[in-house]
Amino acid sequence: MRVYGLFLISTILIYPAQAQHNIPDFFPKIPPYEILKELIPVLEKGSIVIIQREAGKPPFITGIVLINAKPDDVLRVIKDYDKYHEFVPNVSKVKVLERFPESNSQISEYNIGFDIALGIKFTVTYTLEQNFLDNEKIIFGLPAKKGTQVFGDVRYIEKYYDTGDGRTIMVYSAYADLASFGLLSKLVYRAFPELQIPSLVAVSTLFPEAVKERIEKTKIITEPKKINYEEIKIPERIELKNILPILRLYGTVIISWYPDKNDVRFFSSFMLLPKRTVEQVKYSITDFRSWPKVFRMVEKAEPTVVDGGYKVDFRIKYKIALPIELEYTNKYWWEDGGQRLKCEIDNRSKRDIEGGMCVWDFYETKYGVVLGFTEFSDLRTGSYFLRILMDKVQGFGIGLRVALVSAYAEIIRKNI
Repeated sequence: MRVYGLFLISTILIYPAQAQHNIPDFFPKIPPYEILKELIPVLEKGSIVIIQREAGKPPFITGIVLINAKPDDVLRVIKDYDKYHEFVPNVSKVKVLERFPESNSQISEYNIGFDIALGIKFTVTYTLEQNFLDNEKIIFGLPAKKGTQVFGDVRYIEKYYDTGDGRTIMVYSAYADLASFGLLSKLVYRAFPELQIPSLVAVSTLFPEAVKERIEKTKIITEPKKINYEEIKIPERIELKNILPILRLYGTVIISWYPDKNDVRFFSSFMLLPKRTVEQVKYSITDFRSWPKVFRMVEKAEPTVVDGGYKVDFRIKYKIALPIELEYTNKYWWEDGGQRLKCEIDNRSKRDIEGGMCVWDFYETKYGVVLGFTEFSDLRTGSYFLRILMDKVQGFGIGLRVALVSAYAEIIRKNI
């Protein structure tokens, strides 16, 4: 697997797939094109992330991107391993040690490294056996039996679909046992096992987006340094028909929207809630006093009813190696006839977070209620520790925010 650098910080079914019998059972199955093609209008604006959990298998994180090039052109970039250090975040070197033409496989050594702060540097080397199913445009990798191997388990699988109009849908699923190597990693991930998911989310988003950047000669893996909240806008309410097929398959879908001209990215979670009504879901979302019981990181949520909505004082506490505490006040108000509940940081009482915006979207379907949550928060202003990580580890902020909206989705599905 290509675990490109966030190793220290932080179910999909195939119907039918010709080559699935050539892939070991411990990989997740690959999403079908019939469902992915419905996502194209969304993929033109952002990446899709799915957390795949299957009984008896590790939690794979799947990133899906649309690339403006044909699959063969994309695969030429994918297979040019000697150039990875030029465009894949945190990769210092990839070396192909052996090739086996008879089995269309190879052994590759990956070197990852980055400088966090104050002269603290982290490096890691691991070796993969990579297998190429060229007819199906599938590549998968797993730990090599020889060579340096610091992970107890590390693997990935990727698939490339031709959209028929000169573009490619890239599907990339990855897993690594991040707690299996290095003293510091063991201390961090065994103490806080939930941090493995944010790390893997970042990896599975970063690699396909890095490939898209390379081919399209654009820049999307960025962190905003200065934010003018008067210039940014929350993404429009999406057409539900584009994501409903994949929601019916997985229950939860994450969208990492591409950055605007100010490098600001919004992050969305959409979840399908069967056997609920819109009114039930709206009541649960606006019952702010119950949030500390529902969301583990929320220590306090004190609402005040104001004209057209609410004002809520929050205190948040969570850990990423070190404890982080944030206090701020949000304003909420209804729009679009009650279909959207918007929020923003109350600048008159701002404290640890300088700015932030969010929106809850409610959809009624015959399969149940679809609830969407979209947000952006300026996390750099809330914690010196977070600012260091965002500055030093490319893509850390993206992975953290995707993981946060994913965590919200999972908690809501269990509690509403």
